[in-house]
Amino acid sequence: MIMGIYDRDYTFGRGGRASRPGLWSFNTYLIIANIAVFLLQVFVPPRGGVSPVEAFGYFSTFKVTLDGGLEFWRFLTFQFLHSGMVHLFFNMLGLYMFGSMVEQHLGSKRYIAFYLTCGVCGGLAYLLLNAGGTLAAHYGVKVPGLLFNDPRTPLVGASAGVFGVILACAYIAPNLVVQLIFPPIPLRMRTFAYVYVGIAAASVIFGSRNAGGEAAHLGGAAAGFFLIRRAHLLRDFFDIFTDSRKATARRAPPPRREPGPDPAEVDRILDKVRAQGVHSLSESEKRILRQATEQRRSSGAA
Repeated sequence: MIMGIYDRDYTFGRGGRASRPGLWSFNTYLIIANIAVFLLQVFVPPRGGVSPVEAFGYFSTFKVTLDGGLEFWRFLTFQFLHSGMVHLFFNMLGLYMFGSMVEQHLGSKRYIAFYLTCGVCGGLAYLLLNAGGTLAAHYGVKVPGLLFNDPRTPLVGASAGVFGVILACAYIAPNLVVQLIFPPIPLRMRTFAYVYVGIAAASVIFGSRNAGGEAAHLGGAAAGFFLIRRAHLLRDFFDIFTDSRKATARRAPPPRREPGPDPAEVDRILDKVRAQGVHSLSESEKRILRQATEQRRSSGAA
């Protein structure tokens, strides 16, 4: 359970330099959006005993298969739903403590892509393990790590994205100290992240009560571990209608080539060196000779 980060007002961006997180960053809006959706879950009148907000957005193996209607939007929407106030509180606490650091490191657009992709990978991990468990159960086989719960069981929560953020922080600032409430001990960020991943893995392998949620945590953590080390892959996340690489190429000015010294003047100076030695050159002649040498090296001439 997280209590705080030492020197909380400052986190580490590119190059390890400390910087103060912005108040109205995407991470802040992300927290507000989660709270707003939770309020809709609570206050929109239920239909048939179920919140219509949750019914529309929760994730399950059945809902994204052919029999369930291939409702792929649920890979995104389940990330903004929560099962209760405590569930919401701890996920938002995790985003508040760690999200700004990752956003500063990646920039807002890439952070959006990073967070949502980690959440999607959490849903994929749940789907694969649950589908594998269903298939194994059909043949009467029990495989540790597979999920044997009902394929219609709903999955909700921002935890997969939060786990991705925590793994990213372990890469950005591995020696940052995190203070826990219980047990009341300080841990380095890298240790804290990998302990959490180990607990999630053990929960899945030994089939804990929340093994499905822990499977999503592992998917988000794996995506966070991979993407924070390959952040360039996040650049094209929003290229649905355009290609950012072409736009960048159009904006980039052509490289400027500085005019070199007059070749005839260079030949004259070289003749002078051969006849009278380097000591005979004036400062301007030495400068011209250096320019000619640098130009020759930059052009790749032998």
